[in-house]
Order: sequence, then C-alpha cells, then structure tokens
Amino acid sequence: MKTIALCLACGLFINSCLAHQADTLLNNVQQKVINAFVEAKISQSDTPLITLEQALSVLNEKNKNNIVMYWYSYACYYHSILLLIQKDLQGSEKILETGIKMLQASVSETSEQLALLALMESFSIQYAPGMEAVSIANRSVKHAEEAIQLDSTNLRAYYVLGSNDFYTPEQYGGGKKAEGYFKKAVSLPDQSIRNPYLPSWGKNSAYEMLIRFYIRQHQYDQAKAFYQQAIAIFPNDYMISRLAGELTN
Repeated sequence: MKTIALCLACGLFINSCLAHQADTLLNNVQQKVINAFVEAKISQSDTPLITLEQALSVLNEKNKNNIVMYWYSYACYYHSILLLIQKDLQGSEKILETGIKMLQASVSETSEQLALLALMESFSIQYAPGMEAVSIANRSVKHAEEAIQLDSTNLRAYYVLGSNDFYTPEQYGGGKKAEGYFKKAVSLPDQSIRNPYLPSWGKNSAYEMLIRFYIRQHQYDQAKAFYQQAIAIFPNDYMISRLAGELTN
C-alpha cells in the first residue's frame, strides 16, 4: 500500500511539475517570442529564438498540446523573418517549413491555427517558383477563409486575407478587397476573452497595412485618420510610427 501511495504521489508531483513548467513557459508566450526576436536581432544571433523553440519542443514532447505546437510554429515564423533579414534564405525557408509542418500535424484545426498557417504560407510564397507560388497563395486564402468560418471575430484571419490581396498585383485582381479586410480586422478585439496563453497579434499590423493602402491610393486624409487611431492604441509600435514621415511629406 505504501508503494502504491508513493507511486501515486510521485505521479501527482510529476504532473504538477509539468503543469508548472507549462504555465511558466506559456504565460504571455507571445511577448516572449517577440522579445526573443528583438534580442536575436540586436545580438545578430538566433540563439534566443532557438532556446525558446527548444523549450517549447521539449514541453510538447512531454505533454502534446495544440497550444504548445501553435507557439512553436509562431516562434519559427519569427525565426524565419530573422534569418531573412540576415540574408540566410535557405535557413529562413527551412525553419518556416518546420513551423508549417508542426501546425499541419495538429490533431484538430482551430480558427487560430488556420490563421497562423495562412500567415506562414503567405510568407513562404517568396521561396516558391512560378505556379507553385500561385498554388500556395490560393491555399493561404483558403485557410484564412476557413478560419473565419470557424470564428467570424478572428481579426488575424482578416489581416492575412487583406495582406494577400494587398500584395497581389492589380493585373491579377489584387487590391480590391484589402481595404475591407483591414478595416474589419481593426474593428475587432484582439482577443474575445482575455487569456495570456492565447494569441492577440495582428491588430497593429492590420492598422499599418491599412494606412499603407491609403497612402498607395493617395487617400491621405483617410491614412492620417487611421494613423491617429493606430498610434493612440499602439504608441510604441515601430512600424506604425515610421509611417508618420510619409504622411508628413
């Protein structure tokens, strides 16, 4: 009996440790990814992102969880951006592919997983040749639309659709839907329920792209109006702040 009790106690202790490890790592994990990216960019070394990815990978092996897989993929996305900045195109493509495969391996598809998958697929288009790029673009749109079908309030899915349309050349029908998608994205809350484990990204980027859209269309009054909204909500956002110069000129 003592042996059984001891085993049960050990099991509860291990589960408690795993739960604590998950809570420590996943609490505000989105900001941890951003912090690791910034640190890596400043140090010109991808070690901070590799360390975070490894920690998430270990946690996923111990206790497979779609949330852990999501954040591992999100870290891979930022790692890919970092390597692209460092002109390591092969490394950027490889880590992006790793993150995409992790999302695709999820047992169940959620709106958030599909939105992130659509974002990463859209980013991967630059590495695809010819007609393969068109196929990936279509797949990205499909996944973003499926994300909206599962959750019509997911601003991240609207942001991805807007970005795809924004960067699609006019001769291929691009630029007609971007404004509507971006306006929808900025009108929605970044989270339906406040939760430090779940994503809240995308709203600042949607504002940035909407302002860029109006600048491209020479609709400067609209651009300035949304810039004022954006800078009030995201006063420290570098990408939004740098648009001030374009609006002034």
